[in-house]
Amino acid sequence: MKKRNKWVWSMVLVLGMSMTVAGCGDTEADTVTEEKSVVVDAMTAENGTLILSNQFVGTIAPEESVYVIPMAQGKVTNTYFHVGDMVQAGDVLFEIDDSAAKMQLEQAKLSYANAKQQADSALTTQQDSANAQLETQLASTLAQLEAAQVQYFTVKDSFDQITESIHRVDESIAAFEKIASGEVVVPEAQLKVMLAALDTDPTDNIPGPKTAAEAVVLLKAQSEELNELQKQTSMSVNATKAAMDAAEKGYNVILDSIELSKGEGLEKTKEQLNTSLQLAQLGVDSAKLALSYYDVTAPISGKIISKAVEVNGFATSSQPAYVIANDETMTVTFQVSESVKNTLTVGAELTVERNGVEFQGAVTEVGNAVNQQTGLFQVKGSVYANGDVLPSGVSVKIFVETYRAEDAIILPYDVVYYESEGAYVYVMKENVAVKTPVTTGIFDEEHIEITSGVTLGDVVITSWSPRLIDGVEVEAASDIAVK
Repeated sequence: MKKRNKWVWSMVLVLGMSMTVAGCGDTEADTVTEEKSVVVDAMTAENGTLILSNQFVGTIAPEESVYVIPMAQGKVTNTYFHVGDMVQAGDVLFEIDDSAAKMQLEQAKLSYANAKQQADSALTTQQDSANAQLETQLASTLAQLEAAQVQYFTVKDSFDQITESIHRVDESIAAFEKIASGEVVVPEAQLKVMLAALDTDPTDNIPGPKTAAEAVVLLKAQSEELNELQKQTSMSVNATKAAMDAAEKGYNVILDSIELSKGEGLEKTKEQLNTSLQLAQLGVDSAKLALSYYDVTAPISGKIISKAVEVNGFATSSQPAYVIANDETMTVTFQVSESVKNTLTVGAELTVERNGVEFQGAVTEVGNAVNQQTGLFQVKGSVYANGDVLPSGVSVKIFVETYRAEDAIILPYDVVYYESEGAYVYVMKENVAVKTPVTTGIFDEEHIEITSGVTLGDVVITSWSPRLIDGVEVEAASDIAVK
């Protein structure tokens, strides 16, 4: 029972002194008079708030980061930013040799000019010259169709390569997950070789994975990037396929026009020529879009944290050229148990501490899926600090409010006593100590919540005495309103 030892030893001391005095026959024992009442400290029960916080360990990362992957590939002619530089969204990061793309654009423009000239000529020349004009346009449209076919199959090859890369990465993830879980045992030397193969650029000062678990994290990130690139490339495949189909349709239209010109009306020929002109314009627009891919720009504002391209090097869509992070606001990630997870809500305040300095933040994401390895749930929060004071990758302490009792009876922790029947306090009623069973809630080192047994305004005895028992007469040490 809480404080029982102190009470027992006090009683032993009192009894021992009484026996000694009685044994010696000291006449002063006759003059000892027991006080009629016990002087106690007391307080009036009032409503208050009790907040409990839990401490966790988390990892800092930028709140927003992107991998810049070029849509075109080729020799790098210029780079304009380096690791540590700040960039604004839309800034040109680097340029790729665009000679071939410019030639393709010029060819598309010539095809359009030729198609327009043929369309204008068809409306002003006599019918007997229509066949000759259509033959010329047929040759131009055929060249446009061939160019569209080349562009489509080039983009399709890139899409197939990305798909194969995703397959290889997924196979590597499965292999390293088996190694990390212990399902497959690999000699240390062989594992080092496998891990070294994942560090595609040892000179970038970014350490490669050291363990199979780190390799899984890296490969999953690469898989996400490749899947995103696959989506983008798929859009280009669809666009170039549509352009090729349109060019083929235009070519067939010219063939049909040649037949129609032999006996059909000029209006039908005008409609077909207009279609060819629209297809030629589509070829120009597609070539302009392809040319824009050779000036690679920053998609967000932030700091360059990784660079993998150099002048005269080769840019490819299989590897990020830059990594940009917006580190004005940082994210902290940590793991919690299910019981704690159920108390957290998005927007809940949190405090991050590093090297004795605290930063405020708020919960932004509470995971619903448990980590099968740790049995914990992932929680993310936004921290109001930049990457200069909270660098990416550092570990920090996190304090999060997990339990709260508001508008509740809050008493000092030491006023509650315990026995086998449960918890109780002493309430002072008409100068008598009344042993009162209570039900307790949350508590910390100094305070405890009382959920039942004590009501607002009750006078609770806060001091201890060996004479403090149920029904004993008590007197408050200071003025206090007593029921």
